[in-house]
Amino acid sequence: MTWHWKELLPVDRFTIRTSKYVTEMDRLSLTLLYQPLIGAVAHSLYVTFLSQLEKDQYWSNEQTHRQLMLLLGAPLEVIYEERKKLEGIGLLKTFKRKEEDGDTIYLYELQPPMTPKQFFENDVLSVYLFNRLGKTHYRQLRERFTLEKMEHEEYTELTYAFDEVFASLHHSEMVSNLKSETGNALRVDKDKELISTDEEELYFQNKQFDFDLLEKSLSSFIVPQEVLTKDVKALIGRLAFVYRIEPLEMTSIIQQALLHDDKLNVMEFRKKIQEWYKIEHGNEPPGIGLQQHPAKFQSMKGKEPVTEEERTIKFYETTPPLTLLEIRSDGAKVAAADMKIVESLILDHQLLPGVANVLLDFMLWSQDMKLSKALIDKIAGHWARKKVQTVKEAMQLAMQEQRKTNEQQVKKSTAPYSKQATRRKQQPKRDKLPKWLLAEKEKENKAPEATNQVEMKKDQVPVGEKSFEQMLEERRRNKAKRGEA
Repeated sequence: MTWHWKELLPVDRFTIRTSKYVTEMDRLSLTLLYQPLIGAVAHSLYVTFLSQLEKDQYWSNEQTHRQLMLLLGAPLEVIYEERKKLEGIGLLKTFKRKEEDGDTIYLYELQPPMTPKQFFENDVLSVYLFNRLGKTHYRQLRERFTLEKMEHEEYTELTYAFDEVFASLHHSEMVSNLKSETGNALRVDKDKELISTDEEELYFQNKQFDFDLLEKSLSSFIVPQEVLTKDVKALIGRLAFVYRIEPLEMTSIIQQALLHDDKLNVMEFRKKIQEWYKIEHGNEPPGIGLQQHPAKFQSMKGKEPVTEEERTIKFYETTPPLTLLEIRSDGAKVAAADMKIVESLILDHQLLPGVANVLLDFMLWSQDMKLSKALIDKIAGHWARKKVQTVKEAMQLAMQEQRKTNEQQVKKSTAPYSKQATRRKQQPKRDKLPKWLLAEKEKENKAPEATNQVEMKKDQVPVGEKSFEQMLEERRRNKAKRGEA
């Protein structure tokens, strides 16, 4: 069950705008750097938006979302979810306006991708790209956007300066020009803006990181206001999000970075963060993933659970998947392989965090606390095709899977008895032999019977027949008579 229709309808109109020209290098960055993070569908949505802008134009004609559905060949709920990815990664800004007649018009403002330099120096995106591509492919890709440094010291610069080439206007000429129509032409209208190529950082709300606790814990060591500038706090928020660092742990790292300086050295701070992560989690880079189940899909949002089922649903909806695994491990560190499984559920199968929680918990309890990636992928693919988006739906499917498993186990447990019974019934048919072999078998069976009969004759003398001793005695008498004769 999806509720995208509360936010977006096929009849809603939209226009596309950009104030920053998208170059061929931007398109290359979009495909090679952004696509591994946002997926092919979100990439296609951005390119589709871009194609609606005519050459050298920065506004598109008005369209409906139904036309967009036809262009992409995707339902509106998919477009809505992929649009959020573009917004979250900084490629799109969305605005909404209500008309007097009740119609809704959306404005989609395209943002150009970061330059390769900005992307690879970004604390968030570079780490996630490394996680997605692996060390070798990541380095190969970065090498593609790298130039050999030029040794300027070996050359003598001959470049002319501006004032060496151009002459300045006389003061009286400048004043007269500014007062004339030329001066008016130089001014930009208040309701217009010039095309810009300035890049913006990723937007973070940092709601989950407790900056108050950070400042209080730092107050005994430094003066927080002097160190925690706006830019530094933004950096701390990004790094805390990527590396999952709590405020008290962050305090310790900041203190280490400030040991020999009164100001926070950004490069040294990043280095300390990475060293901390390697000690805590090994060399496996952190993966991207949603934190909690989206609020609009939470059935228990703002409600107090009463029944056991409601408490379970509330737990799944408000717990990040990695935290769930930590809880099930009694606080132990989540293994790198298990982190990969969680990332695959969120990114590859596009399951929402609450749904992923149900699947992970179901697998842990049914598989003796083991996570089998092959089995998880099979079930996750099934749930993704069924478009499961609420925890309750996921729990119902998990119960169905458990019933199937129980039925299969019952069949397996009863199978040996049924097979034995079948074997007994079919024994004559399976042992049926050819006639020639049956004849041989009969001869073999008769031979022991004849032997037994001879032995019986030795022991038992039938009435009317001579015994073996009598026959010997007659023979001796006959010999004696022949001797006498």
